[in-house]
Amino acid sequence: MKLRVFANVLAEAVAFAARALPTRAPVPVLAGILLRTDEHGLHLAAFDYETAATTRVDAEIADDGTALVSGRLLNEICKTLPKAAEVDIELSGSRLLVTSGTAKFTLPTLPVEEYPQLPGVPDTVLTVQADALADAVAQVAVAASTEESLPVLTAVQLLLEDDRITLAATDRYRFAVRELTVQPTGTLPAVTPKTGKKKDKADDGAVLIPAKFLAEATRAMTGEHPVAVGWSDGQLTLTTAGSSIGTRLLDGDFPRHRGVFPTPADAELTVTVPTDEALAALKRVALVASDKTPVRLTVTDDGRQLCLEAGHGDDAHAVDRIPCNTTGHLDGGTIAFNPGYLADALKALTAPEARLHATSATKPALLTGHSGELADTDYQHLLMPIRLNG
Repeated sequence: MKLRVFANVLAEAVAFAARALPTRAPVPVLAGILLRTDEHGLHLAAFDYETAATTRVDAEIADDGTALVSGRLLNEICKTLPKAAEVDIELSGSRLLVTSGTAKFTLPTLPVEEYPQLPGVPDTVLTVQADALADAVAQVAVAASTEESLPVLTAVQLLLEDDRITLAATDRYRFAVRELTVQPTGTLPAVTPKTGKKKDKADDGAVLIPAKFLAEATRAMTGEHPVAVGWSDGQLTLTTAGSSIGTRLLDGDFPRHRGVFPTPADAELTVTVPTDEALAALKRVALVASDKTPVRLTVTDDGRQLCLEAGHGDDAHAVDRIPCNTTGHLDGGTIAFNPGYLADALKALTAPEARLHATSATKPALLTGHSGELADTDYQHLLMPIRLNG
């Protein structure tokens, strides 16, 4: 193997492949990035049996070859190289020589023959603009659980119906749902649960994807270009020109939201506030609130201001007010939320106004975005209130 490539191109490719490196490799070879050259350029790959990332870049190839080296070390080296510099890579026996200007690195190689075979790429099921997908995933992934004891709740559910996908995530205390227009290919592979239980017909186009993977993968592929999404039994892969990243699908029964979410028409109280002002006031008030201390929301008697309050008694106390428009009335007058969950929901909104629809101080409230009289019907965020003592 002998080649020359620009440092910025190499650094970007190595960083992409490094996303599939395990935090703690169960065997030494899985800590490596596989480099391979052919007439199409330099190919890089990483695989940890759960996630696989591959990418290809243009390079001047003098001799073809394959090498496996420490992925994290190679990634750190590439970060330090001047972006406009050229990098020479050469395999010399059991060492990989990386040279750029006056800098020269000699890396020991890992046994290529022990590296596992990379999984294949499933047929494309749909294509969607990369930026749109990344934004949609970011909106719902905040609601996914991080508790590994309940794997199904660490997932984002992707449901394909005609030319729309619905992305959903929940940790039981909040539930985020986003719809997005896509271009289906007309190919919908069957996905058989590992349990062997037959799926409902309504779930034929539904798969469960680890939320952490999906958020990181879509963020890595952002840009004004399409992303091809494909899945087969047990695997999902995202592909752009020259790069792909995939992971194993999760199995389980994802909570249903259709027919369960309250509608705006069900609300006893609807409060509309400027999104940025609400988030800023919440951040200020939440300074005195711990993870278990709720932020209380109360509409003033004239219905023109929303009061945000946290803390009481001998504890630290904070209060702030923002303008609002109000319809209806809530029994008890006050509804309380986890400040972190409420902040996540407000950050996820892309509209200038946030509208909270509450049916009761103890029942889930619906948060939506609005631009004047136009509602953002593609995104909904359900929040479970915190019951106040007394």
